[in-house]
Order: sequence, then C-alpha cells, then structure tokens
Amino acid sequence: MPQRKKEDSEFGPGTIESDDEIENFSGSGSEDEDEILYRMKRMPHESDFYKDFGFVDSVKDYQRDTWDEVLKYIKPKRTVNVSDTIAKIRLEEKEKKRKKREKQSVGENGDGDVKEPNDSDSSDSDTDLEGLSDEEFLPDVETKDKLKQREDEVRRKEKRKDRPLKIKKSLKEIEEEEADAKFFEDAPPCVADTTFLEMNFSRSLLKAIDSLGYDKPTPIQAATIPVALLGRDICGCAATGTGKTAAYMLPILERLLYKPKDDIVTRVLVLVPTRELGVQVFQVSKELSKFSNIDIALSVGGLDLRTQEAMLKKVPDIVIATPGRLIDHLQNTPSFSIDDVEILVLDEADRMLDDSFDDQMKEIIKECSGNRQTMLFSATMTSKVKELALVSLKDPVKVFVNENTDVARNLRQEFVRIRKNYENYREAMLAYLVSRSFSQNCMVFVETKVMAHRLNILLGLLGVRSGELHGNLKQSERLLALKKFRDEEVAVLIATDVAARGLDIKGVKTIINFTLPNKYTRYVHRVGRTARAGHCGRSVSLAGEHEFLMLKEIKRCSKTAMFERMLNIDILEKYKTKLDKLEPTVKRVLEEELEEKKLRAMEQSIQTMENKIKGTVEVKPERKWFQTDEEMNAKKKKLSDSSKLKRATGKAQKRKRQMLNESDPAEKKIMTQMRLSCHVAKKANKLGRLNAVQEDTHIQFKKNKPEKNKKIGPKSSFDQELTRTDRKSVKMFRHGPSYHERKEAFQSKNPGKKFKPKRKK
Repeated sequence: MPQRKKEDSEFGPGTIESDDEIENFSGSGSEDEDEILYRMKRMPHESDFYKDFGFVDSVKDYQRDTWDEVLKYIKPKRTVNVSDTIAKIRLEEKEKKRKKREKQSVGENGDGDVKEPNDSDSSDSDTDLEGLSDEEFLPDVETKDKLKQREDEVRRKEKRKDRPLKIKKSLKEIEEEEADAKFFEDAPPCVADTTFLEMNFSRSLLKAIDSLGYDKPTPIQAATIPVALLGRDICGCAATGTGKTAAYMLPILERLLYKPKDDIVTRVLVLVPTRELGVQVFQVSKELSKFSNIDIALSVGGLDLRTQEAMLKKVPDIVIATPGRLIDHLQNTPSFSIDDVEILVLDEADRMLDDSFDDQMKEIIKECSGNRQTMLFSATMTSKVKELALVSLKDPVKVFVNENTDVARNLRQEFVRIRKNYENYREAMLAYLVSRSFSQNCMVFVETKVMAHRLNILLGLLGVRSGELHGNLKQSERLLALKKFRDEEVAVLIATDVAARGLDIKGVKTIINFTLPNKYTRYVHRVGRTARAGHCGRSVSLAGEHEFLMLKEIKRCSKTAMFERMLNIDILEKYKTKLDKLEPTVKRVLEEELEEKKLRAMEQSIQTMENKIKGTVEVKPERKWFQTDEEMNAKKKKLSDSSKLKRATGKAQKRKRQMLNESDPAEKKIMTQMRLSCHVAKKANKLGRLNAVQEDTHIQFKKNKPEKNKKIGPKSSFDQELTRTDRKSVKMFRHGPSYHERKEAFQSKNPGKKFKPKRKK
C-alpha cells in the first residue's frame, strides 16, 4: 500500500501547493496534432462523436420531417399525371402560334425575310396560353378591385359586437339541455394564463412541445389536459383550429411514458373519419413523441396493406385508424386485437356517426375493452353525438369551450355577387381572382369531383400552378397533393369537402368558395382551413341568385360585417373570352388523359397475363368482413332509398314554387286568395273552439239559475271567468271587483259597520 502524503486526508488529496509537481493532462506540449490524430485512429471507440460529423446548413435540417414516416405507407404505383399532359399541350400550342406569326411576318415582307415577332403584334383575339403575361391582365391602381360594406350592416354589427348570438330554442331542445346537465359533469375551471411547464409534463414532452413552437395551451387544451390525466371520460366540443389533437394526445403520451415494460399490448386507439385527417394526427403524434420510445402505427385506407400489417404485428402503443380499415385488420390480421385498449379517442365524432359509419362504429365499440377511458371530440355537438356519448361514456366530464357555430375573429369575409345574367361567368371570376389577387397559398372548394378536375385543367392551361384533391384520386396522389401544397410547389389547391374537416395546412392565406354549401356548418368548416391558431386569413365566396339565402344566413351569424368585392367588368370579359377559346383544349386534355388511362390498364392486364403464364402470380388470401354481402346491399339500398325520397321531396317543393312563379297573374292571384281563405278558416275554427267553451259555461250557469225573487246573476268565480273570453269579461278582470261586490265582502266581514270606500287617486 503506497504511503499517503501528510497533506492527504482520508477523504482525498489535500490542497496543491505551489512547489508541487503536477502531471499535464491537456495534451499540449507532450503531444503534437499528428500524435493526437494517430491516437484517435488507434482507438476508434473513443472518437465516435467525431465520426461522420458535420454541421448542417439551417435549423430546419435538425428537425425531422414526419412526411418521411408517411411515405413508407404509400404504394409505389404509376399514375396518369395531368400536369405533364397540360405542359405538353401548352408547348405545342405555343409552337403553333410561333410558326403562325413567322408565316404572317413572311407574308407582310414579301421578300422572304422573317420578321421577329414581339408582344405588340399579338392581338386580344390571339392571346397565347403562356399565362397572364399581358399587361391588360395585370393588376394596377386603376383596375384594382373595390371593396365596400353596407353602412347599416356595419352599425348593426358594431352594436351587437359584444352580445352573444341569440338562438331560439324549442321546448324539446331545452329539455335535452336539462337532461345533458344531469348526465354530464362540468369540467373544473382552468387557470388563466397557464403554461405547459405548470402542467408538470415529463422532460421529453416539454422538449417536443418547445420544438414545435407551442407557447401557451389553447382554451380546449387547458381545460382538457388536467381532466384527461385523471383518467376521466371526456366529451369535448371546440371550434376547428383550436388544437384538439394536442389536447388529447399530450395526456396520452404522458401516461404511456410510465407504461409497464413487461406487458406489450396496444393501449390507445384513435379513430378518425377521413384518411387525410388520420395522416395529420399521425404526423402530430410523431412530432410530440420524437424524444420518447412510444411506437405509433397508421392504419387508413388507400395505403400499403402489407406495411400496415407489418407495423401492427409489432404491437404498437398507439394505433391511428379509420373505421373501415381497422375492422379489416381486426378480421384478417391474427396478431392484432383491441381487447386491451385502455384509451379510446373518437375525433370528429359528428362526421363518423353518418349512416355510412354507423354499423362500423358499433362493431368497433363492441370489440373494445369495457374498462377503458373514452374521449369524444367534435366540432359540432349534434343529436347523434349526444346519443353516442350516452351509450359509450361513463360519468363523463363536459368540456365545451365553444361550438363550431362561428368563424374565427381574425377572418376577413368577402363575397362576389353574381347577378342573374352573369351565372356563366363563374369560372372566369375564379380565374380572375386566382390570377390577379390570390396567386399564393389559396384553397378553392367546389361541390363535385368532376368540377375540381375541370378547374385544375383550366387553371393549368392559364399558367397557374394548381393541384386537385378529391375522392376520385388514389390515396398516394391525395397525400402527394397535400405535400406539394404544403411545400408551396402548388400555389392553388382545388378540393372538395373531403379536405374541409380537420386538416391543418400551415400557411393557407385565402379560401375561395366556388359555390356556397347548403349548410352553414359546412361553410364554417371550409373557411376554418385559414385563420388558424391566431393567424389572419381571408375567405371569398361566389354567391349567385340561388345562393342568396345562404349568404343571408352567413351575414346573420357573422359577428363582423362582410365586404362585397367589385370586379372589373372589362377585365372579366377578357377572361371569359380567353376561357371560351380554351374549351377545345380542355376537351383535348380530357381525351388524352382517358386514352392514357386505357393504355395503362391494357399494359397492366398484359403484365398480369404474363405473370400467370410464368406462374409468378401471388395468390392473395380472401379477406373477411363483419357483414355479409346481403347485409351490405340491404344497407346501401336503404341509404339510397332515403336519399332518393329526400331529393324527390325537395324537387316537388321546388317544382311547386316554379309553377307558382311561372303562372300568369290571374292564376297567381287566385292562389293567393285561396291561401288567405284557408288562413281565415283556420282562424274562425279557433274562435269557434273558444266560443264553444264559452257556451258550455253559459249552459252550466243556466242550470244553476236562481229564482225570480232572489238576486239575479252569479257571483264572480275565478275558474268560470278564466274560460270566458268575451269583451265584457276581460274588461271586468282589468277593472277588478265592482262597488257592490266590495260592499258585500266588507259587510260580511264587518257586520253593523258602514262601508266607506277609499277614493281612487
């Protein structure tokens, strides 16, 4: 044992004196740079940090893109690209016009010299397809669109700015609210100006929250997170764009951080109505869990089935799924089950309770464990959502921040009025708005898939970087369209209502409604894609004569006055002329697209036949379903019959109104008189019923009529006088008891005293 110095104590060495010799550990002086590099090469395990290390160019490179996780699920398929067809046709048209101008220049010179064409030679009738490069299409100060507001509407909105919107409720709705108050328990009040740090989340979650840039929790998050951490069932309702996904995902991840390591089961199931919303929830969940070891799997329709099965066989902690694909995996993936699910989340529950999802939702809830925590979230609280809450929730807590009955306060609403004679200018108005005013980060909502495809071709021929998103596209194409729009490769995205619910696309500045929807809630969902999370946005709606009632409803429900955008008529006429000339080109694009699809289908069938001859065709097992074909057909027939009945009823009412409007003035006058006579008859019948009650009272009075020597007339009775509705009885009730009645009442109580009534002042 070495002998210890005098200065050393039993706890360690003592203080270093100035004359002590100290070993140099810094490496400087004893080793030069070559020796250090040689030592690092000989001991590579000590230099792992330096191996393949390099600084990145920007902060974005440090952040992992969740689209890489989503692209694993996309099937590698060849599809027909319309943008390539449009680009090819535009080049051909441009080449034709160039040759035509060269011929004209040769004819004018006469000597064979070719004159260089310039912009001044092109006339309005010969506008090229190279977009809107002409000066007449560019916005300037003089041709700028004018915005105006009605002064009376502005004053009325200013007076009612702080007042809540009064909604008349029927007796049935009031009774339902009273029943809900008995069933639901109100959430405890949340502390104002709370932060995520005060919610005591784990460090990994706080780091993920900070990396996403979340500053403070939104009202729905501040109210939901403490209750969800307690394990209570929740029925939440908040407007779109308020952060409902993080409101239920943060407490779920916090609980999963403390899961038992030995028991490997799927603990959380999140159900969403649409595929795009499922992908978005998957991305948000991946971002929040990137500093933890929680496994998340995606199971939605349209993506690669084998990849999903492989992910589900690993028994992930969280499964995000659509109802149809989840049932498919439950029936056909043996290693996957939801028997041990501890938390069930139903996102956008009002959309999932449509007739198409009804049977599937019942089957999923039946398969889930009964001892679970259920969280139900919806933007609008409908009667079907309340029924589901009554069935699936146990002692739930109601977290109603605000229903989705109003648009965001920082949304500027505009509309373009389409007069009766300008209904065929709708496409020209859209091209006018997209090309001149809203050429970046713009979404256009249309009613049908065919119209979305047509508008994509039209805007592409005009030189606008446009894309489309609807149900006719394959799931890989839909996801790639969303990614291109997010990465600003596409400036204008034309979509149906499949993209109107739940999607959070950053940077959307403008929403254009090509046609107004038939319900106000659908309008709120559409314009909710912009002005999210405190940002500003704009919505522009094209409103025709038949959409005036919906525009009136939007004005009534809006808390701020709407602007009317006045378009320049001269420029609009030029757009209309240009689109009319493009009509043959649009037909040509559609024909070439159809031919290319047929060619692809033929190539696919040939490839399949060759594989069958070679014997390399993979035999896929038949997939089971929880319903038989007969049950599915009966369900479809029932839905189609009900929808046909609704359409027939609506058409019949519309036909009656049209017949009345188109009839001659004499017939219209007769119809008005008939309705007036019906109204008078109903009123007379009501008076007859009241008189019948009065006659019954009079007959009863005659039976009890006193003798002649006695005083005639009955004493005033409260129950008898209530049934008398004549003028005299009403007058008696207003004036109160008469002089004689008061005298008799006084003498009966005070016999022998004189009645001295007080004078009325």
